[in-house]
Amino acid sequence: MTEQTREKPQYPTSFGLFYPVGYLVVGFKSREDALRVQQDLKTGGYEPDDCVFFSCKEVTEAATDNLEKNEGFLPRLGWADEAIKVHLETAKEGGSFLVIYAPDKLSSDRAMNVIRNVPFAFAHRYHRLAIEELK
Repeated sequence: MTEQTREKPQYPTSFGLFYPVGYLVVGFKSREDALRVQQDLKTGGYEPDDCVFFSCKEVTEAATDNLEKNEGFLPRLGWADEAIKVHLETAKEGGSFLVIYAPDKLSSDRAMNVIRNVPFAFAHRYHRLAIEELK
């Protein structure tokens, strides 16, 4: 099964907005860089569902739909809608994305060591009550 035909996992939400607690969402400026990091993480032991690639088209469609369907007061309480807007902006610029399972600081640090080998637009780490911007 190729990456394009694989069914993508469903991720957690908060008040309807995309909010994958325990994951990193990383935007890359190029598809090649995202795929390189994905391959490097898989070589290092990540399972396919623990490091999922999303194209700019997929993220544009999902982020637009997510923001349009969740316009109420409660979804806007936290920073989740702003993070999704960053994802959407990067997607509209042709960026590619990885959603990486990193439930603790050690796994997040290990993933970031691989990610930092290529240029990336942003890295968001989703905690239960906060979204951390990683550098």
